[in-house]
Amino acid sequence: MKTIAKLLSAIVLTTSVGGTAFAQASDSESTTSSVRIIQPIALTKVNNLAFGTVVRPASGSSTITISTSSDTPTVDSGTAVLVAGGTRTRASYTVTGEGAQTVAITVPATVVMTDGSNNITVTLTPESTTDTLSGTLGTTGNFSGDGTLYVGGSFSLSNTTVSGNYSGTFSTTVAYN
Repeated sequence: MKTIAKLLSAIVLTTSVGGTAFAQASDSESTTSSVRIIQPIALTKVNNLAFGTVVRPASGSSTITISTSSDTPTVDSGTAVLVAGGTRTRASYTVTGEGAQTVAITVPATVVMTDGSNNITVTLTPESTTDTLSGTLGTTGNFSGDGTLYVGGSFSLSNTTVSGNYSGTFSTTVAYN
């Protein structure tokens, strides 16, 4: 019986020593790193938002609008009159960057135009809030359509609006999504 016990002890000892011999002390994995490099985005102002000269209504109020599709302002309501001549343009910008990339366009909801202590609030309307630049990765892309981003706006004035030269400033921002 002692012989069988010794034999079993030797087998157990050999098995446990042999199992330790196969354990790993270290391991490694191959890992890939990557980056996508694209060109900077550029926004260049071409025209300011300019409504021209407007004759306020004799009574009541009027709404004046420049849409994103035309440089010609319109009187949407009331009896205000647009005077011919002068600078009348929707705001316009060229946008360039990496082809086929999506960009976000940010314009504030309003801009306050002032003349001294007198104010007119203009509601701003961007042509779009997102766009995908033309072209493909590795080429310079432009804003869709005719390559120009447009911002229009509208404001109300009444027969009591004070005469003056009103102006205000707003920021337009484009950023890659």
